[in-house]
Amino acid sequence: MLNNTSYRLTKEKKLTVGYFGGSITEGAGASVWDETSWRANITRYLRAKYPEAEIKEVNAAIGGTGTDLGFYRCEHDLLAGNPDLVFIEFATNDSGLCRRDQLRYYESCLRQIMEHDKTTEIVVVFTTTKGMERIVAETGDRGSRTVQAMLAYHYGLDMVDLGQKLNEAVLLAGGDWLRYTTDETHPNDDGYLICTETMRTALERLIPETADAITERVIPVAVSPEIPHGEIVEIKDLLPIEGWHFVDKRFKRRFPYYVTADGVGSELTYTFEGTALGLYWIQDRDSGKVSLSLDGGEPVTVSAWDSYCKSYSRAGYVIPFVDLERGTHTVTVRVLAEKDEESLGNTISLFAFMVGK
Repeated sequence: MLNNTSYRLTKEKKLTVGYFGGSITEGAGASVWDETSWRANITRYLRAKYPEAEIKEVNAAIGGTGTDLGFYRCEHDLLAGNPDLVFIEFATNDSGLCRRDQLRYYESCLRQIMEHDKTTEIVVVFTTTKGMERIVAETGDRGSRTVQAMLAYHYGLDMVDLGQKLNEAVLLAGGDWLRYTTDETHPNDDGYLICTETMRTALERLIPETADAITERVIPVAVSPEIPHGEIVEIKDLLPIEGWHFVDKRFKRRFPYYVTADGVGSELTYTFEGTALGLYWIQDRDSGKVSLSLDGGEPVTVSAWDSYCKSYSRAGYVIPFVDLERGTHTVTVRVLAEKDEESLGNTISLFAFMVGK
């Protein structure tokens, strides 16, 4: 039960709602992401039901990303907004991770939220796609949803399955996923209405009419033997760097600004304390490649371009260095003349380093 949420809405008359997940929570497929997605609909529902309460929204959902990025950006993107109630949805995008990473990355996100504020309440949200339902039908394995449900039980969290109701509606429509989605993955407005009604019904049950006080959660022992932590280190905070320039322009509602290389051959060197390192960057139709050399070792080449860039640009990430020996490391990033054949250029635009702890 969301007793703290009830108290804040009815007694304190203010609530900050955080949404943390992938594209279905961000709103992909909706005609207007901030108006017709389930996220937008639920924020609007809460404002309508509790008109005297000041309700703020923190949208920390990013399409195409899972908790492998989420545990790095949890503090930076979600917890900086001090949410009182968090809807966390990563079941779809975490399905591609191995079971070990599904467990430890998702648990890291849950524990970061709980440790940030023991009064914050969490709702675990499940979504689905045609592809996921096919896997379930063929193997009976719900993959990341099973892991997340186990963790939800362990931590005493409420769960709401938006995917089940959507799948039921599709079956009633003769199995036509395009009746309720735009691409058999992202709901259209009708699909989001089904998700909204499912969540609204759940909240009617989970939020009591009154609550007497705010209570703190007792955080149980972790399930994972090692909980990873990470942080976002914004590139702009490392400037000035010769060969790179600051771009004071918002990108796709995700990055408020970023740093772009002047061209091929631009380099930057960064020294960090940690056990992993990744790049949080822009993936666009003219994105190029970089080489990364760790501690003077053999360079690793990674590309900011992939086939999806032909259709849309987005915030992306790559984590080339993991399971490093704990300690001080230095990485050098260099923009290459080499590029993918279908890319339109060699542009490299960075928002941040991702540093594993």
